Amino acid sequence: MNRQYLGGIVTGVLMMICVLLGFALANIDTSMFGQQPTPTPPNTATPDASPTETFPPSSPLPSLTPSQTLRPPPTFEPPTATLRPSDVPSVTPTSTLQLNVPPPEGLQGLSSPTVASEAEAVCEKREDWTLRYTVQSGDALATIAERYSTFVSELVLGNCLPDANTIIVGQVLRVPGDAQPEVPRYVCTDWEALTPFDGAFTIDPDDNLTFNWRGPTAERYLLRINRPDGTTYEELVDLKQNIQVFLPEAVPAAGNYEWFIFPLGLDFLQIPCQEGGPWYFYKDQSIALTWTPTPTATFTDTPEPWEETATARALP
Repeated sequence: MNRQYLGGIVTGVLMMICVLLGFALANIDTSMFGQQPTPTPPNTATPDASPTETFPPSSPLPSLTPSQTLRPPPTFEPPTATLRPSDVPSVTPTSTLQLNVPPPEGLQGLSSPTVASEAEAVCEKREDWTLRYTVQSGDALATIAERYSTFVSELVLGNCLPDANTIIVGQVLRVPGDAQPEVPRYVCTDWEALTPFDGAFTIDPDDNLTFNWRGPTAERYLLRINRPDGTTYEELVDLKQNIQVFLPEAVPAAGNYEWFIFPLGLDFLQIPCQEGGPWYFYKDQSIALTWTPTPTATFTDTPEPWEETATARALP
């Protein structure tokens, strides 16, 4: 019994010693193990600051106090002298456009004088074309080329024309061929009714009606109107393609009418061209010729009885 009690006491004493040794080891300074504390650089900006806290080597941390970087001292430069504005205004030269400078060659859209002169030197008129044609009013190179059985491009090259669309009245052109082509006296062009147009309906029956047409050129034209009753109205006109007709006298009745135009020569014979027509128009009844005037009383020169008596008495 005594041995067990002594063993418990010894065990408790040993445990107490171990606890005390653990606390002692925890409070031992690190200098006892040969390690030096981390030096803290002096703070030049704040000399009165408290020293920084050190940490054990097991958990090193950076310093919490930021270090201030010194900036270089400012450099002072003397101010630059600024000239005061002058009271006399300065003259600013203006750029001038030189119009006499020739345009650069080789640009698209700009003609080169050298190339133009070479083209003029190359172009030569056709000396083998012995025929000549004088340009008349209304002529065009296309019609002249068709008359002489050639092309417009050939006429341009053969006469060295600068523009195929420009010819002058009275200009003499060289044309191909051995003899002048025969120009027909009459050209049978197509006919066209202008007024009244074919099938016209709204025509004033008591007014003048102007007939206009287009067709072959002739010295005279004969207008022929066929009435609904089978009769015909005709009228001549010289050197113009229109004629005016008074409808109440020419065509007084209502109905459908057909009209023709005959091209005639000076001999009143039809030229070798077909007549124009038939064209049609409708006209209402004329009122001017259907109105019957009211009869008026007529007076005679019959002498009165007293005048006859006086006259008879005066006779011997």
